[in-house]
Amino acid sequence: MRNLFIFLVIGSAFIGSYSFAHVDRMKSMDHSRNSHMNEKKVISITIKTINKMTFKDLGYEAGKLPSSWETINNADVNIVNVYEGSYVVSATNSQVKQTLYFRIDDDGDVVAVSENKGF
Repeated sequence: MRNLFIFLVIGSAFIGSYSFAHVDRMKSMDHSRNSHMNEKKVISITIKTINKMTFKDLGYEAGKLPSSWETINNADVNIVNVYEGSYVVSATNSQVKQTLYFRIDDDGDVVAVSENKGF
């Protein structure tokens, strides 16, 4: 039993030392270094956020949206500007003639939603 315990301790020490010996490999797995955002993802995130905002207020300046926003599709969403590290996206609801602007960072997080694009 004692030999089994010693074997497990030594075996786990080897496994642990190998993983820490190659920390440079972990850098290549760090997804925050490279932006994986593209136009499709930004538009998809915008539409998903709009759909969530029709159910409840998510804490953005625009507040809870009326149910007419549920009909928004890809044609209603446009990328207005790409700043370093974030996208400004507009979404237009033709039924109520209202445009909202979304600021989305490179990680895909919605930073702000407003009725004007002056973030």
